Amino acid sequence: MEKSFSLQTEILGGIINAALISYALILNPAIVSATGMPFPALMTTTILVTIIFTFLVGVYARVPFIQSVYMGENAFFAFTVVLASQIDWRIALGIVFWSGVIFAIVTFSGLRKRLAVHIPKELGLAWGSAVSFFLLYLALANAGVFTKNPLPGLPTIPGKYYEPQILSFFLLTALIIILYKLLPFQIRGIGMLISIIVALLIGPLVYKINGEYITYPSFAIVFSDPSPIIAQVDLIKAWNYAYFIIIFFLIAFVDVTGTLKALVTPLKFKNEEEIIEKVMRVEGFSIMGGAYVGQPTVGTYIESGGAVAAGARTGIASIVTALVLIPTLFITPFFSNLPPSFLLWATAPALAAVSGFILMKVFEEIDFRNNPQATILILMTLPGVISGNLLLAFTLPMASIAGYEYLTKKKASIAPIIISLIGFIILGLYHY
Repeated sequence: MEKSFSLQTEILGGIINAALISYALILNPAIVSATGMPFPALMTTTILVTIIFTFLVGVYARVPFIQSVYMGENAFFAFTVVLASQIDWRIALGIVFWSGVIFAIVTFSGLRKRLAVHIPKELGLAWGSAVSFFLLYLALANAGVFTKNPLPGLPTIPGKYYEPQILSFFLLTALIIILYKLLPFQIRGIGMLISIIVALLIGPLVYKINGEYITYPSFAIVFSDPSPIIAQVDLIKAWNYAYFIIIFFLIAFVDVTGTLKALVTPLKFKNEEEIIEKVMRVEGFSIMGGAYVGQPTVGTYIESGGAVAAGARTGIASIVTALVLIPTLFITPFFSNLPPSFLLWATAPALAAVSGFILMKVFEEIDFRNNPQATILILMTLPGVISGNLLLAFTLPMASIAGYEYLTKKKASIAPIIISLIGFIILGLYHY
């Protein structure tokens, strides 16, 4: 099937994608700002990388896909690499940058196909389950459902569930679920954006800081200065943490491979592999470019399926998405002047929904009846999840993947053996 073209459909698909990605423009800086990086600059550069690389995907790969900062990878960057490992965010950005360089080399050298075939998909799905549990933990903590434990690990102090802000969280999460069920497939993810808008509307009525309801700052049409985090990557010291570079590369590679396969297959193009190849070439540069302007891993969003479901088939939709998002640059000061804790609360229902969507994908992809051994990999992530250490949650399944393949196929090929060795080396380097 060749690409069919309808300008009206492409424009509609682009607008749908812009609406579907809008929640991330607020949620990502709210997560990454935990590192101490300034929220105003983070929000501006989140929007910039989304606009620039979505536009490039449209122009070069000519497909209706969105690129933005990955959920999950941003939490790993903020809470495991910077906070738990006490690595300066500039060095952490260098780690992400070099992972993008490796990604680009693998893609342009032609190694992508061979590597993708030999990495068991269950490894990426196990990582997805770990990320979903961790994001749910953050969502509940940000909503006030429990008080965060000051030490790494699970929370210990429950919140007061009758407080308006906690009740609102549960109601807004229910709203997302209801909209997900009721809305057409191509726009059902928009419930996350609606939940954020509703939270912002009711915030002054239900959210208190030090016993006082919040008030909103005046609105001005300007955009926040991104310069404090642009070109701050530390490329030299990043190699002191080579194991993190490998982890970021593998996570991005597995995530992107699965996402693109899910998005490209419904398009039914004859040159499916060529399209995936082109998008992945952009991915390498988007990871490097994102790190240069202060962002964790940038990649293709599964929400791009909204435009595909609406009938979009060309890069015109991505170009429209990029153009539609340009005005959002000028509302960044409004969000930047809001209390950080309030923004975390307002985005908590969307974050909980993201965790749920990731977990749904994991359970849809794994056939537990015919492959019960896959449960082992998911269980291997739990020590890391419970201790609040995503690196442990990622490396234990890596170290186990050769054993998993032998258990399921009665043999272990070279790629899983290498991944398992890398997992053991990372565990040794990190813990000893």
